[in-house]
Amino acid sequence: MQTNRITNQNFYAEYEYFDFYLSEYLKVDEDKGVETYMKRMKEAVIEAREAIAEWDVTYDRLKKIKDRYEGLSTQETSFDEFQGKDEDVVWIRIFISKIESKADPLSKYKNLNFSYKTRKKSLIQIILDMFK
Repeated sequence: MQTNRITNQNFYAEYEYFDFYLSEYLKVDEDKGVETYMKRMKEAVIEAREAIAEWDVTYDRLKKIKDRYEGLSTQETSFDEFQGKDEDVVWIRIFISKIESKADPLSKYKNLNFSYKTRKKSLIQIILDMFK
């Protein structure tokens, strides 16, 4: 039982630092870092999911750790209950190092150029363009 508490306390403290770090990095209000990162991932073009291999995995992991934190934060879940492993703390630390080295999904996304396919104009559109 004590091991679960220590694991959850370590996770809780690391998540709060992570959220603060992302808030500073993304220049948003405090306590909105993880939420904003996820929101920006959702707003990205769909092709990003195909172009960046770890896109979906990262989003799913962020959602999982955010849900775990919120459960502990709202006391919906006790710190003594089993919540996860220390691997979440390790993942957060690795993700921060990826951000610092511009190897995270959003940094990679900023460096990509997507070419959008355009549909050929119909005869009516061509005629209307002539009168503009």
